[in-house]
Amino acid sequence: MTKGFLWFAQNNADTDYVELSIKLAESIKLHNKENKICVVTDEKSKFTNKNVDFVRILKQDDSAEHSIKWANEYKAFHLTPFTHTIKLESDMLWTINTDWWWNHLWQHDLVFGVNCRDYRDNIIVDQTYRQLFVRNKLPNIYNGLMYFRKSQQAKKFYDTAEQVVKQWDIVRREMLVGCHDKYPSTDVVFALAYRMIDPTNKNLIDYEWFKFIHHKPAIHNLKNVQNQDQYLYPNNAGQALYLGERRLSRLWHYHNKEINVRNF
Repeated sequence: MTKGFLWFAQNNADTDYVELSIKLAESIKLHNKENKICVVTDEKSKFTNKNVDFVRILKQDDSAEHSIKWANEYKAFHLTPFTHTIKLESDMLWTINTDWWWNHLWQHDLVFGVNCRDYRDNIIVDQTYRQLFVRNKLPNIYNGLMYFRKSQQAKKFYDTAEQVVKQWDIVRREMLVGCHDKYPSTDVVFALAYRMIDPTNKNLIDYEWFKFIHHKPAIHNLKNVQNQDQYLYPNNAGQALYLGERRLSRLWHYHNKEINVRNF
């Protein structure tokens, strides 16, 4: 019954996701004893690093011609080397020990981060970035923090997500209202796939502690601040990470790739 963390890292013209992945791996190893890591990448982006236990190279890259590399993430179920997997995104940093999470997660087939938090740890109420979810009554789940185990229900979810990705042009035109995403956004794909297998959210697990701090500008509700990174001044003191006056006690999805996380 192995357990570990997995995410995808495919570089594009704008971002070195491998570099971000190495920093995320370092932060997981720093805070957790249960810290096995697998990163999925492509032939062009392949790498080795002492903090990454497994590097899986995509045999077929469904995002090869895409400027945004989203279209492979439905493959997580088949690519993970673990029985129990926490799936992440590469532009994140771990901030505390979460070894105890596994005691709760392993009891379920799927667990998502439902909603997310701002830097003051308030539940996000701003829907600026989730209008598509509101219009289509999709569950407000985030693929950037989710758990799955090797089970029939989890496989059903990922098989459904695969069909959504492979028929994306039809899905966005005929199944979704007002969807203008050229490429299959993983959050949207996973939310739609989950709605298809659990239409009433009857089995949706919502753990208060299984949420991350999001760092998109509108989320922090800093309406009179022109540059939120200058205002909040992300920094570290030893192993602690701070945004503004707050020490972070959740996973941080910093999102802005211009933040120099190498210094953390």
